[in-house]
Amino acid sequence: MKKLLLLLLVLVLGFNSSGQSLKLKRANQKFEHLAYASAIGLYNDMLGSKNESPVMLFNLAMCYYNTNRMQEALAVFSKYLNTTPGTADELFYYAQALKQVGKTAEGDEQLKKLFSLSSSDLRAKSLIENQNYLDEIKSRGEQYTVKNLKVNSEGSDFGGYPYFDEVLFLSTRYESLSVKREWTWDGTRFLDVFTASEADGELSETGMLKPICSKYHEGPLCFDGGTGLYFTRNNAGNMKYDENGIRNLSLFFGSVDKLGGISETLLPFCSSEYSVGHPALSPDKKTLYFASDMPGSKGVDIYEVPVLGYGQWGTPKKLEGNVNTDGDEMFPFVAEDGTLYFSSNGHIGLGGLDVFRRKSSGEIQNLGQPLNSTNDDFAFVIKANRRNGYVSSNRIGGKGDDDIYSFSFTGHLDILIAGVVTDEKTGEKIANAYVVIKDEKGKQIASVMTDSQGNYSIPALSGMVYTMEVKKEGYTNETASVTTADENVVKDFQIEEAGVEFVYLVKDKSNSSPIEGVAIKINDTKNKSTLNVVTASNGSTSVFDEKLNVGDKVELEITLSKSGYLDKTVKVTISVNARTINISELMDISMSKLVVGGDLTDLIAINPIYFDLGKSVIRKDAALELDKIVKIMNDYPKMKVELGSHTDCRSSMVSNQKLSDKRAKASADYIKSKITNPSRINGVGYGESRLKVNCPCEGTVKSDCSEEEHQKNRRTEFIIKSVE
Repeated sequence: MKKLLLLLLVLVLGFNSSGQSLKLKRANQKFEHLAYASAIGLYNDMLGSKNESPVMLFNLAMCYYNTNRMQEALAVFSKYLNTTPGTADELFYYAQALKQVGKTAEGDEQLKKLFSLSSSDLRAKSLIENQNYLDEIKSRGEQYTVKNLKVNSEGSDFGGYPYFDEVLFLSTRYESLSVKREWTWDGTRFLDVFTASEADGELSETGMLKPICSKYHEGPLCFDGGTGLYFTRNNAGNMKYDENGIRNLSLFFGSVDKLGGISETLLPFCSSEYSVGHPALSPDKKTLYFASDMPGSKGVDIYEVPVLGYGQWGTPKKLEGNVNTDGDEMFPFVAEDGTLYFSSNGHIGLGGLDVFRRKSSGEIQNLGQPLNSTNDDFAFVIKANRRNGYVSSNRIGGKGDDDIYSFSFTGHLDILIAGVVTDEKTGEKIANAYVVIKDEKGKQIASVMTDSQGNYSIPALSGMVYTMEVKKEGYTNETASVTTADENVVKDFQIEEAGVEFVYLVKDKSNSSPIEGVAIKINDTKNKSTLNVVTASNGSTSVFDEKLNVGDKVELEITLSKSGYLDKTVKVTISVNARTINISELMDISMSKLVVGGDLTDLIAINPIYFDLGKSVIRKDAALELDKIVKIMNDYPKMKVELGSHTDCRSSMVSNQKLSDKRAKASADYIKSKITNPSRINGVGYGESRLKVNCPCEGTVKSDCSEEEHQKNRRTEFIIKSVE
């Protein structure tokens, strides 16, 4: 599309011809005033004559280039470059012409030559830094389907700009009967604005938007959704020609009445010395984008300006970032999601103008085939659904010079997954949590840190299944699976503090009441660490180990101590399967109270103490049981105990008394030898005088008790006489 591409539209002035070659002078004048269609014939007439020169050849090549006759342009470019190495701009135009006839590799070679002349030229630098750009574009596949519309004519048609419930487009389809309206650039008619209705994926012309149509070009435009319309025009009222006799583009703002009225305002930053056009509005209507070659531009660049109010604008500035190049960037369009789309021949592409988008990351992405072609692709407009819209192109196979195509995007849409990360227990918002997103193959796609309010937003694609993970020092990692559609996704995370909480609830064994003040010594035998805690009034205490996580294994030795209670030590190996482990549910950590008159055998597990028949010598197995009493008495150095030995009723009362007394004293003597202050224990033999089970059998009385009942009477008791 060579109309409006360079944003320079022309009204040719008259010149008197004189000099050594009238025809050459006339041809050069037409070329200088962009009357390329008229200049071509004059230059061709001089080929092979004495007037043929490198300058004339280059002018002719550019005439063909600007009228989209690329094969003819290439022939003349080739002839011209045989006479000179070519400047950076000349090599660029030659490269573009090669690409537009499908000679991509040859075009890239010319850009490499350009880079050797100027390594800072972004048009060539883009290729050098992305030499596999074609493979990258092809690797994404064909994500668009395009369709040539019935509304297209044999002339030039482009656009698809939303306007109330209709669509606006530009066309050269009609010629006035009273005014000759032919453009000297390429000999075609001037562009006017038309309205169309949408139905079944097609546009149907409904008429001309006459209020803004003049006898010269009307160009790209945009509607502000209210009563305002921004539009491009090259017959800017009282605006003057520039010093070359060219009437540059200007940008107007007007309120259009469908009944035929309009109130036009020329935007204050327009000038006769440069062009301003191709308007586009941000979704909130507070920023106007446009293309211009105003001072400070390299080629044609995209600018932005604040909209301060109805009919009021701020100061324009060139768009920051990597959108603009040394080539031409134009036809900006901002989608409802804020994505900027534009056409460029400066960014590396397939040929001519390609449509690009600026991703949220700032990366500039070529939209690829078939939306882009080797020819000019421009005037991209996408609807709010982000799936459908219009693009214009002069690609091979169209009906006219430029045609309007509808498109459907069949790939994955850019979306955002956003949410807040909070503490699961407190609800506190967590700053600086690390949020990671991975695809179905486990490849990390993106990552981000939460802000001071715990918020995050991370880019993703529609129609995908992602795994998300949240990490924060001192917290456990949290993962979730997220399936996306065409809309943004809200996904909040609640994360737990890292580690495992061990809860201890100590009760009195006799009545299950909680015991306050129990000193608990916890020895982690695996990690060689020890911790001491004390139970509260509810008999409970807890320990938080931030180093442990679910799935770990821990080995603990737990000792419980409290004055008036028997010390207790238990060992346990725990496979951690939850964030909270209740020790009292895994094992008995109740404590036995030391009560005067109580029997120590009721508090600890002591096996029966056996003696050989008729003897009172302490056997090895009996010593092991007595050592349990030794330990307790050493643990409680003020404890006094009476060791009582009892028999059943069998044998004589006298012999039972003597034997039990010997055994009691032998057992007590064994303990005395192993404790401090041996006087704290004494042994007493009770014989059969204190039967636990009533089984008398003295003299002629015969007992009918079972052996089990007799065994209960044969016992050794360790009665607590005092603790303090």
